[in-house]
Amino acid sequence: MPPSAAPSANGKIMQLATSYFGCRIPRHVKRDVKRLRELGFTRVIHAFSENDFRFYADTMREIVAITQEAGLEVLLDPWGVGRVFGGEAFSNWITEDPDLMQRDASGRPLGAACLNHPGLRNRMHAWTDAAAATGARWVFWDEPHWSPKGPSNPAGERCACEHCRVRARDAGEAPDWDGLRARWVVDFLGDMAGYASDRGLQSSICVLPRGTLGQPPLDWAEVAALPGVEEFGTDPYWQAFGIEERKARDAFIDTNAVAAREAAERAGVPVMLWLQAFRIEAAKEQDLQDGVRRLLQHAPQTVAIWGFEACAHMSSLACDHPRRVWRSLIRLCRER
Repeated sequence: MPPSAAPSANGKIMQLATSYFGCRIPRHVKRDVKRLRELGFTRVIHAFSENDFRFYADTMREIVAITQEAGLEVLLDPWGVGRVFGGEAFSNWITEDPDLMQRDASGRPLGAACLNHPGLRNRMHAWTDAAAATGARWVFWDEPHWSPKGPSNPAGERCACEHCRVRARDAGEAPDWDGLRARWVVDFLGDMAGYASDRGLQSSICVLPRGTLGQPPLDWAEVAALPGVEEFGTDPYWQAFGIEERKARDAFIDTNAVAAREAAERAGVPVMLWLQAFRIEAAKEQDLQDGVRRLLQHAPQTVAIWGFEACAHMSSLACDHPRRVWRSLIRLCRER
């Protein structure tokens, strides 16, 4: 455990983490991670997108070493990979091989790879090999999901590609599609975590909050208990999901934090909960602070902030006042 991990109000050790993306210049990364260490951070989730995988593999090895030399634990995130993980990154895999894509009943592509496609799994195994080669010890499976309702899938259609149809047919005449899709996500994550474990990597999994983005209801306890999974969590970003009323906000936070903690405790692994530090409007900063205080009462072993310096460097994600948001979140975490 990094020596600067601070005890929380309940006496337990709390790790402080942040995501980091958008900079691949090692000397700048070195400055940034040194500052993170000074601020009390103990872990960094480095984005490892398809672009990084293809063009920055050796650079990422250097960045991982720089981060570890600063005394920070590194987790690598398949950021936007295949468009089946969270992240503002394009996927070249689905344009190089359109057969990977999810498709509706008419055959129209839905803008993301299918979790049942063996080609996706082969590519993800190659990604995991590259992650292991950087010297990192963790992978962070970030919001694994089916294509959500949006520009690529305006009607929120489920995948009906050949691979999904075959698996559904094997399930019987009248399959429960939500149940099947949930089982297939767990199966996919089991493959990822198992393969990573075989390469000496620990897996941390962050699932989307309950009832968001039209995703099927996962059995969180089953996910947390998968072989190779050493940490489990979720990211109840109430502002990102359009929850504004205070009682609804508190219920959203509590429901997801309690469910994540219970799943993690049943599996005997630590829980990680995420704080939103992107697209925070000035008028909603007080709401953010009030919600963060409530979330921290659930005493996660790791509290993580997305993302570094409140995403000031990425205009589509930046808060109205990123420096103020960043400082306030660090202060709240220190006070816990």
